[in-house]
Amino acid sequence: MISLKTRDTQAEATYRRVIGLLLQGIALHAVEGTDADRKRFQEQMDQCNEGFSSGLPVSDLLALVGRVLRAMEDYNRRTGKFVEQQSGELQRMVAVLIETVISIGTVTEKSLSALQEIDKSMGQAKAQEDLRVLRLRLAECLGAVREETARQTRDRQSALLTGSSEAGSEGSVARAVRDAATGLLNAEVAGEAIRTAVESPEGKYLLIAVLSHVQAINARFGYALGDRILADFAQHFSKGISNSDRIFRWKGPALLAVLDRPGRVDTVRAEVRRFADTKLERTMEVGQRTIHISTSATWSLMQVAAPIEALMQQVDAFTAAQLPRDYA
Repeated sequence: MISLKTRDTQAEATYRRVIGLLLQGIALHAVEGTDADRKRFQEQMDQCNEGFSSGLPVSDLLALVGRVLRAMEDYNRRTGKFVEQQSGELQRMVAVLIETVISIGTVTEKSLSALQEIDKSMGQAKAQEDLRVLRLRLAECLGAVREETARQTRDRQSALLTGSSEAGSEGSVARAVRDAATGLLNAEVAGEAIRTAVESPEGKYLLIAVLSHVQAINARFGYALGDRILADFAQHFSKGISNSDRIFRWKGPALLAVLDRPGRVDTVRAEVRRFADTKLERTMEVGQRTIHISTSATWSLMQVAAPIEALMQQVDAFTAAQLPRDYA
């Protein structure tokens, strides 16, 4: 005959075994956070499991249950914070991507408005469905940007192919590829001018200048004001160089000039410094307000030398290094 005490002992052993398996499952299938947090949580569950299996008195098991609950609460809190930080980083990455696409300058007004709206909505998206909709909208918008970029490239290539090396042909190409904000020839034509300079580099210099805080101005006051600041920037630099020099709108808030100077690099640098280091002060009307805008440029002077690939990498590296400052 099996006594009541024997049955109670068997039932308690079964309960302890079930609880142990449950704790193992919780540790094994916990939502993944950081490796360190998950390892620590699994160790806590193993310790609690050993307590349940070691034959502790029933009176001590309640305290052990409390340890389990606190460990689960702590792990869930830290994992939730980790997931939230990951989501925030992804949203910031998308924001940087959108800002970069906008700064390239091949975005139509419609695509520009859509990208700005997506950027704004990213910080407000909470549900998975919201993010899915934003992803589809971003994919559609970037597709439109690719098509516009391809169209502009075809137009530029067509203009360059149909023109000749005569001055009149250059004028027709210039009309096709002038930057809307500054009126200067754009980076496509600048690349051709650099290539020509490399073929005869004696006494040739490249001046690359990046205007600071343009993105901040765009974000606070709108792109129309940012374009006006860029236009003033271009006019200031155009006055500083010689009539025989050529100046272009480069990528983002940057200008590039091809200078023809027989002097030493330190002499040319001193000449450039006289106007390039000047801070631009502007008072402008924005809506019903009068605002004061103060901007300056970071610039670099480079001697033209072959190979052109290395020279272009030097120009692009300098430009890219200045762009993060514009997010301040």
